[in-house]
Amino acid sequence: MLVDLGIPDGQTVDRYRGGEGMLKRVLEDVRKYAFTGYVKLIFELNADKGEGIILFNSGEPLIAIYSFKKAGASHAERYYKGGKAVEFIWEDSLLPDATISLHSRVPVTDIEQSNLDAKITRVELMPPSTLSNPRNAEEIKKLSGRMDEVASQIKDWAKEGYNVSNLIRLYLTDQQAAARAIPYFESNIQRLEGLEEVLRFLDTVGYEREAESLFRRMKDPERLLDVETELESLRRRIEGYEEAEAEEQIQHDIERKKVDEKIDGVYDLILQFHKKQKKPGEEKRCELCGGLLDDEGVCPTCSVQQPPGHYGRTLNPRFTFSTFVAGPNNRFAEAAARSAAETPGKSYNPLFIYSRSGMGKTHLLHAIGNYIQKNYPEKKVLLSPTEVFESELIDALATNRLEDVRAIYRGADVLLIDDVQFLAGKERIQEELFHTFNAIIEKGGQIVLTSDRQPKEIPALSERLVTRFESGLIADIQSPDLETRVAILDKRIKSEDLNVPPDVMAFIAQVCKDNVRQLEGGLNRVVAFSSLMKSTIRLELAHEILRFESNVQKSPSKKVELVNGHSYLLEEEKPDVGHRMLAFKVREGYRGLGIIRSNPKLLRGKMGGADLHLLWLTDHESKDEKTVPPTLERIIAIMEEFMAENKRSIVLLDDIQYLIGNTSFEGVIRFLRMLIDQVSEKDAIFLLSVNPEALKQQERSILEREMEVIRVSEID
Repeated sequence: MLVDLGIPDGQTVDRYRGGEGMLKRVLEDVRKYAFTGYVKLIFELNADKGEGIILFNSGEPLIAIYSFKKAGASHAERYYKGGKAVEFIWEDSLLPDATISLHSRVPVTDIEQSNLDAKITRVELMPPSTLSNPRNAEEIKKLSGRMDEVASQIKDWAKEGYNVSNLIRLYLTDQQAAARAIPYFESNIQRLEGLEEVLRFLDTVGYEREAESLFRRMKDPERLLDVETELESLRRRIEGYEEAEAEEQIQHDIERKKVDEKIDGVYDLILQFHKKQKKPGEEKRCELCGGLLDDEGVCPTCSVQQPPGHYGRTLNPRFTFSTFVAGPNNRFAEAAARSAAETPGKSYNPLFIYSRSGMGKTHLLHAIGNYIQKNYPEKKVLLSPTEVFESELIDALATNRLEDVRAIYRGADVLLIDDVQFLAGKERIQEELFHTFNAIIEKGGQIVLTSDRQPKEIPALSERLVTRFESGLIADIQSPDLETRVAILDKRIKSEDLNVPPDVMAFIAQVCKDNVRQLEGGLNRVVAFSSLMKSTIRLELAHEILRFESNVQKSPSKKVELVNGHSYLLEEEKPDVGHRMLAFKVREGYRGLGIIRSNPKLLRGKMGGADLHLLWLTDHESKDEKTVPPTLERIIAIMEEFMAENKRSIVLLDDIQYLIGNTSFEGVIRFLRMLIDQVSEKDAIFLLSVNPEALKQQERSILEREMEVIRVSEID
């Protein structure tokens, strides 16, 4: 297949069978003996054929090309170049039926010049982090003789082909920690099974190799989030989505972040001022802005700045692991951050932490830096938000100091980059970060990155940077639950020596539930306003302050008119508004069907006598009510039949989370798309009532793209 690209066979020097570790051994020999030529891989199964080469000159990698031909496909083979080609070659090399061969006496320079878009570096030649052979019996042998419940479960998963290497290592060092991780793995495996179903239903003609790679990754429970993102990315490419909307959102986020930082700085200054008033003593002021320093001698406004002649930003001494509150939403990310800090450059490198804004990823980034500075004082730690990295490069270009800036960044032992989503569309900055990344990794340094989305979701980000960001560990942080929010406030109150009554703390935790920044901002507002008004902190005051803040930010209210042929996503904590909308349209003359999670008899009294067909969504068999199990095929058949029999109809589904829990999010999305398409061709209305807080941000975003969104807070 590669002959079509002008790749000659040359002289075959050696040949090997595929298998775990074989390609690594071959590449080590190539480098050891300064081999010139190429390593070739061929894999063929059921007429599917993969073929790839990695070209070398004196042991240094030059280019990589991979081609794939699907059995029976009418289109020509598909070619991949550069980092993606290396990734597929590594994956195929694990298979025992693959053949790896060394070829010399080939025109290396000609091949390289003809494929300049396929260039790779030594870093790109590293095996992808997702690489593993889940059927490796050696993993199971490590648990030989272990008969407890946790070991048995791990062995069962290993026999089913799942990659549980990290779980086995955890078990061998800390059995209790492994037991706590079992539910996490179990949940992820169930979700992966659902993703596999979704992938099988996609029309992957022309994308067969990507699909095959995804199927393999679906055997790694720790890569669930990666697989979800890759699957969504593949689906978007298949369906031809554009990235313009995502790029526009990035720019909006940049502006919003600047505003948030200014607001947070003002409230911090108020708090610090009144703390000094409460504890009189010698005042220490910032040399840059003249503001009061906090108890650690840090200026809340200028702690993000550096003295002249320095690069990046100063680490905030308040952001440490001891001040970070771990909960179910962030425990995995915190554990990964601790590991990267304790053994920099050796585990989870690079570490990529992502979450929605204000969840604590920047706190973890600073905590890593602070830990390394304290315990490894010889290491050079450099923290730089992406926008700072960009501005420093632009300034260096304008003042002919680019080489100086490069030397400083590439000379770092630990590089911490915040908000890498702001790299979107900035090719020159991406190019500099690419080379900086390579330089630090090649010398054994540690890199940690944060973002509000996964690498593949960052629009206009080069493929080679995506590959590098994904080459280590990706950890996410979700929204904190109520218990964690209360714990965060409690720790903050104790550390700041604030006097906040428990009922006020509980109220703030209930109201400010979107993210940690909002939570701490709510506390700051209550304390700051009470200090300014010289009033004690009371629940009534907190109600007034936070109600005012929420009213200021609330969007203008609007009236909602439901239109035939449209499907609506109704975002509300409880489905009360959805139930009222259903009853109202029935009184207008529509035929109504409600598939609901609560017992229908509890709802009928609230519906004002509306003639509704209500089905109880449950596995329970009721003698008094009609029920439907959480089976997507059954539910859509009922809805289709109802809309076909009734000319004007409205259908309500009020608990998607229950369906997701019993099937998978991907299966539910496929079900909704089928329903939305059918509704669009009928005199019918579809309402889906959801609690947005019960969904992951990615799930919520996908739903909002599929349907017209109605937010209860915006309704008159």
